[in-house]
Amino acid sequence: MIFDLTHNGKLLTLRDASEIEMDQLKITLTRKIDNWRWDPRVKKGWWNGEISYFHRGQYVPAGLWQVVRDMCKDYGYELQINDLKEKFDRSIKFEEFESWVKEKFEGHELTPRPYQIETAYNIIKNKCCLAELATSAGKSLILYIVLAHLLETKKAEKILMIVPNVSLVVQATEDFYEYNRGSLDLDIEIQQIFAGSKIRKGANIVIGTYQSLVKKKEEYFDEYTTVMVDETHKAKAVSIKNILEKCTKADRVFGVSGTIPKPDSLDRLTLMSYTGPVISKITAAELIKDNYISPVEVKVIEMNYAPESVRESFKFLTKTQEDRKRLLNLEQNYVIQDKTRLDFVTDTVLKIKKNQLVLFFRVDYGRLMYDTIRNKTTRRVFYIDGGTDKNLREEYKAQMEEGEDKILIASFGTFSTGINVKNLHYVSLTESFKSDVIIRQSIGRGLRKHETKDRLTILDFVDDFRIQGFINYLYRHSKVRREIYDEQKFPYEIKSIDLTKIYN
Repeated sequence: MIFDLTHNGKLLTLRDASEIEMDQLKITLTRKIDNWRWDPRVKKGWWNGEISYFHRGQYVPAGLWQVVRDMCKDYGYELQINDLKEKFDRSIKFEEFESWVKEKFEGHELTPRPYQIETAYNIIKNKCCLAELATSAGKSLILYIVLAHLLETKKAEKILMIVPNVSLVVQATEDFYEYNRGSLDLDIEIQQIFAGSKIRKGANIVIGTYQSLVKKKEEYFDEYTTVMVDETHKAKAVSIKNILEKCTKADRVFGVSGTIPKPDSLDRLTLMSYTGPVISKITAAELIKDNYISPVEVKVIEMNYAPESVRESFKFLTKTQEDRKRLLNLEQNYVIQDKTRLDFVTDTVLKIKKNQLVLFFRVDYGRLMYDTIRNKTTRRVFYIDGGTDKNLREEYKAQMEEGEDKILIASFGTFSTGINVKNLHYVSLTESFKSDVIIRQSIGRGLRKHETKDRLTILDFVDDFRIQGFINYLYRHSKVRREIYDEQKFPYEIKSIDLTKIYN
């Protein structure tokens, strides 16, 4: 099998392959979308739910070169990719890079950790790649080391950094300027791109939200030869893909995230197609073992509060396919309307005297919890959802870093990615999810160490409507979350509570 690297290094163009090799290539590079069975186009017979990255029997995104290589290795096919060397920076040696980092940070209040230096080196060496870095691995410092080296060695003149929200624009800007002190003191000027931001001339680092950058015309991106995507797991969004497709002149495109989708998933294939293979993986378990982040314990609280008649009704709905599709939504609606559940969750939150983050999904439920807690206590309680002003969000975050006994109630969407609070002892998951990305990102909000904290405790509230062999959807979600805890090596204990005996 022979490929050429073409189209400014963006595509692998197939030049020669046998029929069986082409068939296997198509199988390897094709995946079904999540929940494909329920897609209206599939149900109507318009589509089979598959997406293929082997286009027109000839083209493969260059970022998937390693997937092609692994396939050939598994099946014993010979492989030749002409000009693939362009995807690597062979001018850099690790020993020289390590010495450069240590020299630059000599006397700095920060000392890069060994894995941070190694990851930064791997990103520079592999021009197009992904790095999976558990929350609190020091991702922003790794990115700073990368961009500092690229700018100082003239391997990049202007760098674009894509982030999912305004808070991360602000955070990254502050972090980079903070790192850029002492013997470093590079000549960096940062331009922020988001709604209402001011234009600064002469910037060599541009940090913007994908919502704002997607509105830029294609020629705007011609000046960027290096593009980095923060929280890459969000690159499934059409906007980010559109931006990366416009970056035709960029020979370096890499992404970092704490939660890269699992192997063999369509989402992982999609990410790699726009960037490249995963070249580094730092897990939370490794960071805990080396005492870089706080240990985690999970308390799973199974709540029994629905009357038998309600459980029987849910069970009855499993008899037909149409009713089964409605069941999850009905369970979720029941959850947010039940006063017994609301009282138990809010009372549990108020028993905790340490600083805590309470996460919700539905804004109506978040508001209801906020109002209920405010009526029960005089403690400092903050609230954030998608409509909260960015300056107010930063103020609440700063308030949480000082003192104790504070509660921050926030939506998963605003606080499950990128935002870290060191002085955070508890994280409560008050609405059910089974997404590996959302769960791991949510837990990551409180992993950073703090002098008042010896561990991070997760409260996982589970809605248990089981009856006579029936297992409700929200309870099934909790079983998936336990699999995530096991995979991440987070110990958990399960406690079942009959709320009808407490509140009736």
